[in-house]
Amino acid sequence: MDTQSPRLRPVRDADRAFLLALYAETREDLAALPLPPEAQTQMLEMQFDAQGQSYARAFPGHDWDIILHQDRPVGQIRVLRGTDEIRTIDLSLLIDFRGQGIGSDLLHNLQQEARTADLPLRLSVEHGNVRARVLYDRLGFVPVDDLGAHLEMRWTPQTGP
Repeated sequence: MDTQSPRLRPVRDADRAFLLALYAETREDLAALPLPPEAQTQMLEMQFDAQGQSYARAFPGHDWDIILHQDRPVGQIRVLRGTDEIRTIDLSLLIDFRGQGIGSDLLHNLQQEARTADLPLRLSVEHGNVRARVLYDRLGFVPVDDLGAHLEMRWTPQTGP
């Protein structure tokens, strides 16, 4: 395991191809659709754009950053820093970089930020994303609401490690 901490930089227009490829890796359900390659690409682009628009409406003013590992883009993270909480809206890593501590490092940094601000840190996870759920449990996040397909989780400075 490499011990270099991940860095963040704001998303730029030039990142679209990387972000689409990353999104495709996280949407195995769409990749499995029996569509010609061109139609599949169009479907992924439409879903990616719709997700971005949904996040912009639901979480105005959030930060959207590229995750860099050894100066290489390996993921993306969206975070809303509010007056009453910090919310991790979305966090995804390329398959080859999962399980290497990158997500843990980023969440530890957000926990430290939340601790300093004395705010809870919230996120949601798909029920089927067992690997992420194990990570969130290990980091001290606790379930607070079942949203159907997702479980809302919270970490607080008072209860977290």
